[in-house]
Amino acid sequence: MDKRKLCIQRRSSLSKTERLLKEKAITNCVLPFLKGKIGIYISIRNEVDVYAFIKDQFDLYIPKMLDDVTIGFYSDHEEKIQGKFSTIEPIGIHEEKDLDVILVPVVGFFKNYRMGYGKGYYDRYLKDSPALKIGVAFDVQEMEFEVKTTDVPLDMIITETRILR
Repeated sequence: MDKRKLCIQRRSSLSKTERLLKEKAITNCVLPFLKGKIGIYISIRNEVDVYAFIKDQFDLYIPKMLDDVTIGFYSDHEEKIQGKFSTIEPIGIHEEKDLDVILVPVVGFFKNYRMGYGKGYYDRYLKDSPALKIGVAFDVQEMEFEVKTTDVPLDMIITETRILR
């Protein structure tokens, strides 16, 4: 089994009770870093769900696929539709380019690098963003992998037990 599939399988193996407890712990660790305009994803495929805990408390912006290589962030208050990869996306009226913090989904992580689903959307966006870049993951998603030159290091990765910087 490849590393990406193994990481997805590990996070999917958590029970609903385990997941909820771990997501609450991760959210509590994330909260002190949230300020201003926050980019955040709506979780799919058993990704860590921080959105459910903070959706009514902050100025949130959700990613939308603009084309085959680019994402943009749009207000969470916009109407949402189902996107290309079963993601929930805003319809995309007013793009926000000045985010202060971006919470990034993680398939797997190694040191302060994330493994995503392999399309590079977040890496292309993050390489030019001055925002604080925070990956959120469960401890079971940690796995050593080869870091590519196109991989953008995150400022931190927060799990239920630690903050990696």
